[in-house]
Amino acid sequence: MARNLIIGGAGFIGGNLARKLVEAGEDVKIFTRPSSSIVNIQDILDDIEIAYGDFSDDIALRNALTDVDVVYHLISTTFPSMTVASSVYDVLSNLLPTIRLVELCLANGIKKMVYASSGGTVYGEPKTALVSENHPLMPTSAYGQSKLTIENYLSFYARTSDIDVSILRISNPFGPGQKLFGVQGIIAVTIGCALYDRVLSVYGQGDAIRDYIYIDDVVDALKLAAETAGSMIINVSSGKGKSVLEIISAIEEISNQEIRKKYVPGRPGDVKVNVLSNEVACKMLGWEPKVKFEDGIKATWEREYQKAKGTSTNSSTD
Repeated sequence: MARNLIIGGAGFIGGNLARKLVEAGEDVKIFTRPSSSIVNIQDILDDIEIAYGDFSDDIALRNALTDVDVVYHLISTTFPSMTVASSVYDVLSNLLPTIRLVELCLANGIKKMVYASSGGTVYGEPKTALVSENHPLMPTSAYGQSKLTIENYLSFYARTSDIDVSILRISNPFGPGQKLFGVQGIIAVTIGCALYDRVLSVYGQGDAIRDYIYIDDVVDALKLAAETAGSMIINVSSGKGKSVLEIISAIEEISNQEIRKKYVPGRPGDVKVNVLSNEVACKMLGWEPKVKFEDGIKATWEREYQKAKGTSTNSSTD
């Protein structure tokens, strides 16, 4: 079985991936900041190893990479709204540490890296209804440009050195365990507003369309990418679009309550429509999204409702 290191393993995607790997009988080590919450992995703490450190700490990274076969790079220190204010910080905290991470992987003889990129930002304004991997790469936000620059560096190392890099351009993942009060994840934030009677900020008219994919399908794709030989760049998506207002309506229906909304100006760099084709991932990985949007919304609401009422603390998506 592979020995896996998940950079950012205490987060939403990382925690669910760690659980998936543990269930498969694989060795799992996660790398996370000492200040990060471990609530997403509390049920598997006895089955994993935790390495604490900052992403920019060379010594901590070097130690974490000992006895590792596969590295999952899931960490991001910034969000789209942050990079508008400070692209320099994004370069210092994401790009440069990623380059150093690859160099340390090479020094440790690690042959496989899987990187979670952003399918919603690297393409820019779509020229086709479904955005495939050969679509022009013209980010309209500094966040998207940063993700694309990291992709380019990883592709360079994959071409010129002895490491395979699988780049997964993930659409908009959702599911139990995502932060209800974060700055990303419209589904989780809307559920948080429904549970705690908070006002939801809706950008523009709420007509922005995005591609939403359930977390179980995301971690399946990540694991398959690690197990598939060679380097690749693929979209991981549902291939279907939903507007913000459709998201709100679905959660209002399942929660049986009206969500209080405040309309605010749209954010610079946001595209109006982004729906990704998943055809390449289906062919290369033998993967397909299995969880329907409606089923994923229901599962997420039920789990978060139980946690809010104090009847469940398990963040597993099973």
